[in-house]
Amino acid sequence: MKQTNRNARAFFYFTVSAVGLVTAWYFNTIAILRGQDFFGSWFGSEADLVVACDLLLTAFAAVPFMIFESKKLGMKNVGWYIAAGFISAIAFVFPFFLGMRELHLKKTKGSNSKTAASGIAVHTVQTQERELAGGAIENFVFEGRRIDVWVPAEHDGETPLLVAHDGGNFLLDVSETWNHQNWGLPEAIATGRIVAKDGKLPIIVGVYRVDDSLRMAELAPEDILKTRPHMLDNIGAIKKPSQLDYKGNEYQDMLALRLVPELAKRYGLKLDPSRTAQMGSSLGGLAVLYGVSRHPEVFGTALGLSTAWLLGCQELIDLTVESLPKGVRVYSDVGTAELDATYCSWHYNFVEAMDKAGWQRDLTYKAELYPGTGHKESWWSQRVEHPINWWLNS
Repeated sequence: MKQTNRNARAFFYFTVSAVGLVTAWYFNTIAILRGQDFFGSWFGSEADLVVACDLLLTAFAAVPFMIFESKKLGMKNVGWYIAAGFISAIAFVFPFFLGMRELHLKKTKGSNSKTAASGIAVHTVQTQERELAGGAIENFVFEGRRIDVWVPAEHDGETPLLVAHDGGNFLLDVSETWNHQNWGLPEAIATGRIVAKDGKLPIIVGVYRVDDSLRMAELAPEDILKTRPHMLDNIGAIKKPSQLDYKGNEYQDMLALRLVPELAKRYGLKLDPSRTAQMGSSLGGLAVLYGVSRHPEVFGTALGLSTAWLLGCQELIDLTVESLPKGVRVYSDVGTAELDATYCSWHYNFVEAMDKAGWQRDLTYKAELYPGTGHKESWWSQRVEHPINWWLNS
């Protein structure tokens, strides 16, 4: 939203607040001088009760809103606003708070609520207890799914764009995630672990699912698995889906053809595959490879951690490497503990297949091994800077 709109809104709220203050004190003064009974007048008749209840319920809703909103945005002195309501009028205090809120949002970098041409509002989340590396985390709903975005304090048309799967544990604070773990991206930026040689930190996007039960349907490489259902036998009888409604193509098309253009519109980006990457772990590691294969004109880099080669083993490796278009860049890694212990040997086979296909190690593709690490966000957060720095700086 333009700053002039914020000024106009603040002016409107302050005007209403001034009217509320003047009328409250004017009529209060007359009532006191005439010795009128305030409470008796409030509840004197059913008509008086309508007005009294209307006013009290409005105040009952306005006060918690002021408290919650001030905490979310980092506004101070909300206690004084509430106290002023008891000695003046809610008709003065509440619009005054709204006016101060508009001025606060105007001054806070990256905290402007934006509305794109689609009419979907962006809501800025600012958490005082969490270091956001000078940026802000925004979230909005796109085609029924939540999108979280970390926006650096400074960005322009050539700012890189990183789109990540499994948004529910990507940018949220650990207190908000289902397993109390996250990828620690703002924290990695704040501590200087993620750097860009040209100073352009990426806009980082976490994409949620409409339904968590659709994870495999959306992240699995549809064109490969759909014609080779025997690959699902590697999952195991307990976790193997009885019937998989493949949505990988639909999901990747949504990311490349609709979400990325929407993000470019919102943040003024000049899209280029060299500055646009996908990131994911496990099944998400397969999804990023499938994404650059399906839409190399949008995504130029795939960053996969603990890539789930066990899903299709050597056959999946060969078909994936064969489908990768020249010109994209690929990162894949693995640990040696927990579930990653079963992925490790297939990771070596992937490296061998990439070498045989003519990919240049450390230039067009990078493969890493992290001994002693496992298959969860607490491990990935300890090395998250390595794939991102390789993408940004090499």
